[in-house]
Amino acid sequence: MTLASLNAYHTAQALERVLGDPRNSQTIFSFRQQIDLDEQSAFPEKICSFLHEWGLFDYFIPLAYGGKLASFEEALAILRVLSRRDLTVAIALGQIYLGAVHVWLAGSDEQKRRVAQMIQQKQSLAFALTERDHGSDVLASDVQAVADEDGYQLTGEKWLINNATRARALTVFARTDPNGGPRGFSLFLVDKEELDSGAYTYCPKVKTHGIRGADISGVRFQACHLPAAARIGATGAGLEISLLGLMVTRTLCAGFSLGAGDSALRTTLAFALERQVYGNSVLAIPNVQKTVANAFIDLLIADCVGVAAARGLHIVPEQFSVWSAITKFFVPTTVENLIRDLSVVLGARYYLREEHNAGIFQKLLRDSAVVSLFDGSTVVNLSVIGSQLASLLAYQHKTDARTEPGLRTQLTAIFSIEQPLPDFTPNRLILFNRGRDAVLQGTPIALEQLACLQAQIEENPNSANAALLARIRALTEELGIQIQTLDQEVQALTSAGDRVAHKAPAMFDLAKKYCSLHAAATCLQMWLYNRTLLGDFFAKGEWLILALDRLLATFQPIRPAVPLALVAAVTDELVRLNEQDRAFSIAPFQFASRSDEDIERISANMGAQFLYKQA
Repeated sequence: MTLASLNAYHTAQALERVLGDPRNSQTIFSFRQQIDLDEQSAFPEKICSFLHEWGLFDYFIPLAYGGKLASFEEALAILRVLSRRDLTVAIALGQIYLGAVHVWLAGSDEQKRRVAQMIQQKQSLAFALTERDHGSDVLASDVQAVADEDGYQLTGEKWLINNATRARALTVFARTDPNGGPRGFSLFLVDKEELDSGAYTYCPKVKTHGIRGADISGVRFQACHLPAAARIGATGAGLEISLLGLMVTRTLCAGFSLGAGDSALRTTLAFALERQVYGNSVLAIPNVQKTVANAFIDLLIADCVGVAAARGLHIVPEQFSVWSAITKFFVPTTVENLIRDLSVVLGARYYLREEHNAGIFQKLLRDSAVVSLFDGSTVVNLSVIGSQLASLLAYQHKTDARTEPGLRTQLTAIFSIEQPLPDFTPNRLILFNRGRDAVLQGTPIALEQLACLQAQIEENPNSANAALLARIRALTEELGIQIQTLDQEVQALTSAGDRVAHKAPAMFDLAKKYCSLHAAATCLQMWLYNRTLLGDFFAKGEWLILALDRLLATFQPIRPAVPLALVAAVTDELVRLNEQDRAFSIAPFQFASRSDEDIERISANMGAQFLYKQA
């Protein structure tokens, strides 16, 4: 299968080809240039302007308002292309969508047209949510919007805002009821060009460990007059609209981590293949091979979780109060951990700010750590999951998934990646899942499908495929057992009727376990629905066995040893993908090659109009 049949990847593939290989210092978006900017803590203005001229900003605007945002799977792929080169750029541009998403969800037609026009004119937006003294406790926010005769007076300081000074407009979360509470806050579209120059000031830029060139600072409003038309949605709906918007952006954050993880693994693998020790390559060392193979498996797991979630937003948006939190917790933390594990393979070179691939690894290590902090931190997302665990597991316990109306259709639409996605329906986003999680609740259906597959190959039970399938089925049965066990653990924690059990430390651990189970079920479903589409390596399922085994180690750390032949097969595939400049992904995504003469020609002629036509 090729990308020709996967429409969601066409734009990302065109962008990848235009940008060229980041290892080539002559391209406009190279590792070398991004490292130089990072050393200066300088904003990447040149590449952001280039991307705007290419047409990237159109993908922050829905089709209905003149843009090209039609698929979150497509948006995820675009973010990966950017993030594999530089998270500073990817996150700064992603902030534009974060600043606009609440308008897309709840704004007036006039607000939507204005925001679309701003983005088309290369003007940034930002989301002003947090405050210096309150962090993620947004219901303690002090910034106030006090109603007056013809609008509101906005007063107070918002802090740690990406694009704070560069943004033309801010979506500001402000208190509109002095008593606060869930209905005590509203959202406002604040166009700085319409404000009196003395009505606001900027806080100093904050020095950060990673993404050093990002425009992260704050804005202080002083009795700033806003027209009544600046309010987004109803008075008091600020918290709800914010949470619904975050369901979308938390899901897309997976693209940041997946791109960074790919580059970290690729630069480590290049070192392990080139570096000679003890008469052989570093990759020949068994422990190094295992570390690299595990990182590849972890990246494939995160890939499955990210792609499924991006597709799921179109199919079952009503399930995303939990699903988005799972994705936002699982993918960034998994990638952060695999990058740290890979640093051991690089040894001293992981610490260097130059030399191997221009020292990009240390930047990836620093930059990737920020992804788990914004759009809801790890603790916030685990709390969201923990608060709904009891209802999720209770629904699964009392319902036979095999007879659940519509579930099979949902699973097919989510996981068959060759199928086009329906339009996103934002009005289906809700604050609570009501016990639904199609992915995990589809496990009995997956077992049924595995039994059918096993019956089909009974004529040759000694084949390698039969042995692999038997192992996958056994791991899936173990997955089912762990779901039941988790249900019992949650019941035990909540049986005392403790109204704040979801905030107990034990519930956070159970929420992490639920994420591992969800990820395992996602990988299994992705394999079942795409076995005949994505090539021999994907179909054979060795990667799936290793993925399920790693995820189930969350529950049983001491497990039978994985056959070395599986590790060798996965490592061989990793090397093959690297040699062919293919993404470390389930999708057959072709990266730009350093030896591609066409890319060299495009890079040398770096005319934005020409490049846009090529895309």
